[in-house]
Amino acid sequence: MALQLVILALLVAVIAIVAKEASPLQAAGKPSISLEQCANKGPTCDSSNPSQWVTGNLGSNNSEYSEGDAVPYRAVLSNLTIGATYKVDFEWDTTVSGRHALDYLTSFNFSETTANPCAGLTCGTQSLLTIPMDPSVSGAMVNQQSNQKISVFGGTFPANGAVVSNAGGTLCGSASCTIANNPSPYSLTGTYGSTSETSVSVYVTATSQTAVLSWGGHISSRVDWGANSSAAVINGSPYHMRMKDFDCSNESNCSVGQMDRSLSSAAVTLPGSITIVKEATVEGSASFGFTATPSPLTGFTLIDNGTIANTKVFSGITTFGTYTITESAATGWDFDRVSCSTAQQSTGRTSVNGASVSIVLAEGEDVLCTFYNKPTPAPALSLQKTANAASFSSVGTTITYSYLLTYTGNTVLGPTQFSISDDQIGEGELFPCGAANTTLAIGATVSCTAPYLTTASNVTDESVTNRAFGVGGGVSTPTEVLTIPYVAPQTTTTIAATTTTIGTTGTTLPESTTTTVPETTTTVPVTTTTLSPVELQVLFTEPSPGSEDALDVLFVEDLPEAGFGVGLMSLIAGVLLLVGIGVTSMSVTRGNRRVKTGDGK
Repeated sequence: MALQLVILALLVAVIAIVAKEASPLQAAGKPSISLEQCANKGPTCDSSNPSQWVTGNLGSNNSEYSEGDAVPYRAVLSNLTIGATYKVDFEWDTTVSGRHALDYLTSFNFSETTANPCAGLTCGTQSLLTIPMDPSVSGAMVNQQSNQKISVFGGTFPANGAVVSNAGGTLCGSASCTIANNPSPYSLTGTYGSTSETSVSVYVTATSQTAVLSWGGHISSRVDWGANSSAAVINGSPYHMRMKDFDCSNESNCSVGQMDRSLSSAAVTLPGSITIVKEATVEGSASFGFTATPSPLTGFTLIDNGTIANTKVFSGITTFGTYTITESAATGWDFDRVSCSTAQQSTGRTSVNGASVSIVLAEGEDVLCTFYNKPTPAPALSLQKTANAASFSSVGTTITYSYLLTYTGNTVLGPTQFSISDDQIGEGELFPCGAANTTLAIGATVSCTAPYLTTASNVTDESVTNRAFGVGGGVSTPTEVLTIPYVAPQTTTTIAATTTTIGTTGTTLPESTTTTVPETTTTVPVTTTTLSPVELQVLFTEPSPGSEDALDVLFVEDLPEAGFGVGLMSLIAGVLLLVGIGVTSMSVTRGNRRVKTGDGK
């Protein structure tokens, strides 16, 4: 009986063990984690080279990184329970004595594009978790690369606010846990001005018994932090990525010891840069082409229009040696010179040969070369000639001519003596215009004047015409022609007017008359003449028998000679008066006759 009980107990134990081994959800051993980093010298940590995922230090013997690159990391989580949630805490050195080391997180393939976190492993499906922006980085005015991802193969990332089981686990202090943020907010220990570390927590729910968590650590660059504050100036192995903790939702003994991976500064190359700037004497839309070799340099075009279009930057150069940049000829422009300078110079040098510069670039050097151009000279002058008179009316009239020279070329002209030649001034000999050694910028002017006395031939020709041109600095203007017409002097005409008074009534003419001659107003003085009255005497005589009535009119004196028109009017008036008197006289005579004869017989 006792033997049977022992056999039964053993059978139950075996069944339990078999059942446990057969369970697809429960791992065979304690969950564990391993942190590895990518050695990239020669072959990188791709699918064909899983051995390049290492746990040791990255040094110059196995790695070649540059500032601005990102070191790929992978954490292999083993013996997981499918459906269980795990929390991974990792930390990196951000500054060492005020100099920046690994400044923020990136995707694992940020710079090592062929890196494969599953190399040498069997991985499940990939899930992605967006890396949030680090407020400490953005607060330092550094442009953190966006849209970077943490990857997990064989797991998923619980969403923010997700509730997960924690039966017997260490995720939180209760049977279930609410994940507020995944990943958690960044935690900074220390300050950027001294020595500091940054950490973050990531939650993963296993979909396989092995999960691979992968990300990148960005190597700080002097482009972001300054020449003396970047990773390459830190001695030793200052770039550390470490596992801080590993918590499980179903295992109380899930933990991780000190697990730290380092990168030596000897494995980090300080990249160089070459910057080309175009400076033209006159900014504009002119395009200047350049050839640049070898790679990573390529041909490019610059336009000196006052914007960034006049600058080409080749940054992050880690292949050090000789580079050549040559400017191509541009229509309408002449090559002037090229000037180069080198910052953080070590063993590099530059040499110029015409429009070509040869740059021997060494590690960490920043070379700046400026190519200068000036327009192909196309000097030009224009002349504007005016006079202070629109016409002249006599010999000896002074006409003052004004000459305005304007520089219309594309480069500065001078210093030189500018002069004028006028065929009416000094027989066309050149005379100076402006001061000696005058320099004219584009659009600048110089002016002068010269007098001219009109001659008899000008009056005969009824105009004066002169032809003038300007010269200076080997440039002459087109000939300008100006004609000033002769206008004959104006004449003045005086016309007399007369006022005549006739009899007792009289007639008074206007005291003045104005006669308008074209372009001239003439005032005519008026002379007033008073005529003597005309006295008329009427004599009545008896007619002789058988004769007609006779009327005799006697003018005491002749009409005045002055004023024929007025005299004529007086004569007409007198005649009318005499006619009236004559009629009256005849009537009286007939009356008298009737009185003398009685009844008219």
